[in-house]
Amino acid sequence: MPILEVQHLYKNFGSTKVLKDISFTLERGKRLPSSARPASGKTTLLPAALNFLETPNEGKIIVNGETLLDAADHAAKSDAQIRKNRLHFGMVFQSFNLFPQYTALENVMLAPLLQAKERPDYKQKKR
Repeated sequence: MPILEVQHLYKNFGSTKVLKDISFTLERGKRLPSSARPASGKTTLLPAALNFLETPNEGKIIVNGETLLDAADHAAKSDAQIRKNRLHFGMVFQSFNLFPQYTALENVMLAPLLQAKERPDYKQKKR
């Protein structure tokens, strides 16, 4: 089962269509690199797919077999449920500031590691 499924994702900013019918699946342990021409929607894709910044106008997002967002169904998930599902993903933003002493993976994993050290019950609660 894929950890992330994005089905027919659309995102508009006013009359500008940024994402048009984007669908993909991401298996556990795999990476999803994105490269395309400038202004093609790369910076919008993952934040929209993970419901970080802007909610997509259309489409469905499934995390671990559970629907996180269905734009056609306006019953919103709680912020706590969305945050819980985000724990499965790491993302390096386009305008990133990585710590040079760490690898890219270590930079992405730094926040969950610090969270676990600060709150010892962190791993127990996230299940």
